[in-house]
Amino acid sequence: MDPKASRTWFEVFPSIPIINLYFTKNCNEHRARSLKTTLPTAVFGIKNTFTILVLILILTASSGAAEMKEYHGPEITVRYDAPLKEAAIRISSVYRKTRTDIESKLGLRLRIDPVVMLMSSNSAFQGMAGNKLVTAFAVAERNLIVIDYSRMDRVPFDLEDTFKHELTHILLHQRIDDPYLPKWLDEGVAQWVSGGISDILRTGDKDLLQQAVLSHRVLSLTEISSNFPGSPNGLILAYEESKSFTEFIVKYYGEARLPLLLQGLVKQDSIEKAINSNYGVSLDVLEQEWKKGLIRENSWIAYMADHMYWLLFFLAALITVAGYFAAKRRMRNYRDEEDEAEGGEGEEQSEDV
Repeated sequence: MDPKASRTWFEVFPSIPIINLYFTKNCNEHRARSLKTTLPTAVFGIKNTFTILVLILILTASSGAAEMKEYHGPEITVRYDAPLKEAAIRISSVYRKTRTDIESKLGLRLRIDPVVMLMSSNSAFQGMAGNKLVTAFAVAERNLIVIDYSRMDRVPFDLEDTFKHELTHILLHQRIDDPYLPKWLDEGVAQWVSGGISDILRTGDKDLLQQAVLSHRVLSLTEISSNFPGSPNGLILAYEESKSFTEFIVKYYGEARLPLLLQGLVKQDSIEKAINSNYGVSLDVLEQEWKKGLIRENSWIAYMADHMYWLLFFLAALITVAGYFAAKRRMRNYRDEEDEAEGGEGEEQSEDV
């Protein structure tokens, strides 16, 4: 179906609190904390009405963000900047399959189809998001997903996978009240469903969880239940732990148990009660078993094996440097010996004369 008339930001983004803002690894801590961090990872809850109004003013002032077109698919509306019509059609075409896959995995149904917004201008997107680290966010109260399309051509981001990740958050927040949905579970499930996509660029060290295990710095689930750390490495570690713990319970207890866990939370059971009812153990015991597994999987031997290439490279470099200095020392000794030999011959000739 052809796009409809353009809309202004006041029409497409009413004054509502932002639930999810996802960041790249190079987290700008000061800018991140300029919005109150009341939700985990890169998730902020904006509850102050004045702050919301200021955000809307910034939105409407952003150049290039004043007008958007609409593509009405059979089940979903995609609002997009003019150059992104094909991307809007892509999102519309994969929506039913994506929604069905999420619903079948989680045993929950989406109550209201969301609206998706695709933005081509990173600067216009940042005018709304207010942080250079944001790549996408979801506003559950308005069933709205906003994606910075200019970032979707960068590994590991992919439009469909990012959309699936955000749609999972929308579904979880539609069905489970915030006080009953731990942040580690919210993010862990979204990553599990979307095949590991976490909305965080990991351009640096990729072994933060392994390093945390080896140095005994693994965050407890309690620490990442309401908020995720604000530091870049802490944020990434919280994402990795959320994914790891969710994968652990799925692996050892089966995928069929996860929907039952979520159903308990839908009924407003505490996470402790839901875990105990569906897994037969307390959350504390389950967490300890997960950590024991991490220790087995991430021993120093395993760490060295994983980094064998770099260890060999380092050793080769050391051998090369040592060989260079050894050769240099031999050359110097050789020249000294020659000088001594020449000096001895000169003295013998003088004596003969």
